[in-house]
Amino acid sequence: MANNVKNIRIISFNILYEVLFNDKLLNKVIDEKFDREKLSENDKSFIKRECTGTIEKLQKIDEIIDKYSKVKTKKLDKNVLIVLRLAIYELEFMDKVPAFATINEFVNIVKHSKNSRLSGYINAVLRSIVREENFDDRSLETKEKNCYFRIYNNHEDKVLKELNDKNISYKKYDGALDFKFAKVYSVQKYKDIIELDSFKDGDILIEDASSIYMTDKLAFFIKEREKEVKKVSGKDTISMMKLLDSCSSPGGKILSLIDLIYDDYFYFYAEARDISEEKILKICENVNRLKVLDLNLNVKDATIHDELDDDKYDVVILDVPCTGLGVVNKKPDIKLKYSDEKRDSLVNIQRKILDANKHYIKKGGILSYSTCTTTREENEDNIKYFLSNNSDFEIIFEKRIELNDDNKSDGFYMCFMRRV
Repeated sequence: MANNVKNIRIISFNILYEVLFNDKLLNKVIDEKFDREKLSENDKSFIKRECTGTIEKLQKIDEIIDKYSKVKTKKLDKNVLIVLRLAIYELEFMDKVPAFATINEFVNIVKHSKNSRLSGYINAVLRSIVREENFDDRSLETKEKNCYFRIYNNHEDKVLKELNDKNISYKKYDGALDFKFAKVYSVQKYKDIIELDSFKDGDILIEDASSIYMTDKLAFFIKEREKEVKKVSGKDTISMMKLLDSCSSPGGKILSLIDLIYDDYFYFYAEARDISEEKILKICENVNRLKVLDLNLNVKDATIHDELDDDKYDVVILDVPCTGLGVVNKKPDIKLKYSDEKRDSLVNIQRKILDANKHYIKKGGILSYSTCTTTREENEDNIKYFLSNNSDFEIIFEKRIELNDDNKSDGFYMCFMRRV
């Protein structure tokens, strides 16, 4: 749509067009638009909420369009369809925007586009919706997503003092997950965290509660394994640790684990890998901010077995590529891109990664498999497949974290296996 009218809704329109019809990722397109456009924080917040909410409520919105438009959604012009979707989201779910303002804004946008002849149609449909629909029930209002983070380097006092000094409301994690080592908190807004000096100084690592739980639980089993080794050997000395994260970008899991277990070992070697330079650079951003000196970074394809790494590592982390259905609250466009064919393709990749990386585990070492999705095929079925072909591994811990209000986290699956 031509940008003849300076209007933040045009930016929303362009973002949705890229996501819905050019198969782009919502968060990536939003970030690109925000980098190019000079926008206030209020404008950014409005655009992000409008685009995210429209995708979240797409099915309900399309039902309303089909109810009031003679031309149904499947036959509507793409530009007109996006205009109607955005406008209906505002009318139905954004109660602070007056209905007349929403209608006028979108009708004017259409008037300045190649679809100007359809401005009357847009006006008529939207006014019919306002007359007939009950907008008092906003129970499906898009919820604010809490931003979870954990304290890094044990600098809890420093971080909480800065939050208090800046009058930023925060709270300790109060969901159903049980953390043994990590200090986990949340704030309402992501930008409240990234603007803190504590964040810039490397005292905060932003991760969802489920991801933090995974590394916290893995640290527990690593420490328990170390106790067993010392008990059997009769030695009280601190041993060595070699750690590999094969699908690491942006590096949160291995960086979190390093912080939790680094001081337990006299000799510590950690390596993070991913398939491209672009992904390694994302890890570098976190490494530099957190000032982690003991992490080696390499570009490697996790599906390819490298015999030079056989029997080398005490712990291998596989947070594998997946369909991502556990994070739909944050990335609602994921459900638009899901298909059984895509899932099956990813299952094939996941199994290749398991088969390649199993060789790198020392006897007694731990293989950690995890996803941020909810499909049985990518989780339990993969573990069943793996164990049926590898009798020298056994499950020591398995957990599926549901996407619900009790857990207050993303959907997640994890399975730790020991090489016996």
